[in-house]
Amino acid sequence: MGMFMRVLEWAEFAAAGIANPGSAITIGVFDGIHRGHQALLERVLSSDLYPVVISFIRSPKFVLRPETAEGDIMGVDQKLRLFEQMGVGLTVMIDFSERFSKLSGKEFIDLLQDRGSLRYLVIGSNFRCGYRHSTDAALIQAMNLAAGIPTKVVPPVMAGGERVSSSRVRAAISAGGLVEAAALLGRRVEIDFTGLSATPGPGGVYFDLAAKNRIMPPPGRYPVVLFQDSPVGIETEVSINRNGVFIPTPFDAVRIEFLNGSQ
Repeated sequence: MGMFMRVLEWAEFAAAGIANPGSAITIGVFDGIHRGHQALLERVLSSDLYPVVISFIRSPKFVLRPETAEGDIMGVDQKLRLFEQMGVGLTVMIDFSERFSKLSGKEFIDLLQDRGSLRYLVIGSNFRCGYRHSTDAALIQAMNLAAGIPTKVVPPVMAGGERVSSSRVRAAISAGGLVEAAALLGRRVEIDFTGLSATPGPGGVYFDLAAKNRIMPPPGRYPVVLFQDSPVGIETEVSINRNGVFIPTPFDAVRIEFLNGSQ
């Protein structure tokens, strides 16, 4: 388990900043925190600087191009839990909006340099920011170079001849390819029940995932490890339909990890 992690909203970060002698920062939606994301996070965490993640409550696609937006692999609480376990010191969460989208790339990077005490930036090679995504990795690298701040542009992580991406993970989970999805994630596929509505029923409880637009495996019965408020899980079987998952007793399930595909 990592150290205790602070969480700030973007407005609070932009107004007051953070008091530390220097930060290593990485930026992204980080939906799934797959092996490609881990390559960014590991570089930040292996530096001697204060490790900071700038992320989003929802993907900017939900505001900019809602017709292309897909379901989420994980919820916000799940993402923050994994960041903390990895050892991230601070996560700044952006509630992406039309107003935020008008921020220029230079304004965004200036805020990281000033409010975030930026000393080292880690981004993916396909990262873009600023109004209409006009600021790419090369331009960000040049901006930071002028301020004497190194920027590491990390190439994509490849698997099976293709780039590891959140889209690939979503496609694998949706098709029931949980072994493939786990290989891309570097850990088992899981569902965290924090923030989901629960309906008790005979012998268990039903969690609604559709209302939160969460990606799910196809309907069926799945062997899982079920976790309550303990790091030790118990093996059981759950049922999934198009809208959610039915968990047998105990009722106080916190999350599940899928062992493999459906039965």
